[in-house]
Amino acid sequence: MDIRHSTRPAALAALLLALAACGGNDGGAPAGDGELAAGEEEMGVPLDELVGDEGQGLDCPPDVRKGLTGPDMTGVRLGMTLDEALATVRCNLGQDAVVTTETRWLDNLDTYGTELDVQLFTVQKGEHRPCDLAREWQECRGGEKWEHVDEIVSVGTPGAPGEETAWVVWRTQNFRPGQMPAAQAVLDALVAKYGPPQRSEAADENYGYIGGRRDLQWVLDPAGQPMSEANPLFYRCVGGVHAAANSTRVSWTKGCGLNISARVVLSGENRGLAMELHTAMVDQTALFDHVEAMKQSLAQAGQARRDAEVQAGGEAADVRL
Repeated sequence: MDIRHSTRPAALAALLLALAACGGNDGGAPAGDGELAAGEEEMGVPLDELVGDEGQGLDCPPDVRKGLTGPDMTGVRLGMTLDEALATVRCNLGQDAVVTTETRWLDNLDTYGTELDVQLFTVQKGEHRPCDLAREWQECRGGEKWEHVDEIVSVGTPGAPGEETAWVVWRTQNFRPGQMPAAQAVLDALVAKYGPPQRSEAADENYGYIGGRRDLQWVLDPAGQPMSEANPLFYRCVGGVHAAANSTRVSWTKGCGLNISARVVLSGENRGLAMELHTAMVDQTALFDHVEAMKQSLAQAGQARRDAEVQAGGEAADVRL
């Protein structure tokens, strides 16, 4: 039984995150707080600047295949192509959302000289304004200060060029004062969407402005059937993905199926209200198989390139001994 993991975090993981679900939903080793890859912009760019050769607005609803099955997270279904997933999230978060991408995500991946496309993207919406660099430089991101982050969606899309596929989704929603939903209503909505969870935990201790949390986890086998704790694989499959602020933690074990994680953060002023909702989703076996195929594809491409270079060197050689 093989296990793989990634600790590459989303580019915006250091920001205060939080998120909430609108009729749709998202899909092991812990990821640490990370830095942006070299050359990346901290803030990203507005959505409409990334769409089309002429900066045209995004065409919504997005064009996605109809045959994709399984649960969704904010409209994203596991197995979507990079283009399908990115267009879906952009449409759901709106034209003013900010997009950041990363071309490195998997730990210790040998690309054999192949330049990768987007391996993880993050879309964030909320209120932001230009920074006063003299007074707020520590709070600035790309020259902007975020006054409030409403929602962040990150999607892991590993793959060789042309094969990038969405296999992990993290979503955070942060509810504003006066707009916090009842915590029980959020829990009921999660169960209505994903079915009874295989594990649930509650904590009510107060710390700061947080009044506790409710954690739910769904653990399925590769056939899509719920796992019981009597299954020898259960404890290797549970916790494959974590729903929490500032986290893009994920692990994948061959033989495990769909993992969904949800965390409802309770308000410190009223535990009956949900202040934040974090959700995450991964298909462990599908991700495992996809990453192994990616490694093989990159290795073959690298060998083909080296063989071509040797052949070209032989044909062009002018060696005088």
